[in-house]
Amino acid sequence: MKNALTPLRRLQNWRRHVARLASIIARVAPGAEVYLAGGAAEDRLTVVSDIDVVIVLPREPSLKEAVGLHEKIIEEMEKSGIPPYIPVELHIIGPKELEKYKKLVRIKAAEAESSL
Repeated sequence: MKNALTPLRRLQNWRRHVARLASIIARVAPGAEVYLAGGAAEDRLTVVSDIDVVIVLPREPSLKEAVGLHEKIIEEMEKSGIPPYIPVELHIIGPKELEKYKKLVRIKAAEAESSL
């Protein structure tokens, strides 16, 4: 199975995909801050890792708002050609929840392509 999509192949080019994702988030959630968390932020991704993307909205979102935004981001990822097998986990939160994350790396959409 030479062309099999192994966990390692799924993570290849993750930085490029996250940069594109940051641009999508800037379009669909203006004013939101975007961060990497977990293994991606700590530079310790493994073949079983997912890529935690924390989206901090200006105010605490309701569950309905968070789910709606999650769906919109996934739709836009599909439209933009980000492969559906990229192991991205979106965390949509408000400012109060931000403190529960140990290490974060902020991503700004305008610089996302070059900084990752």
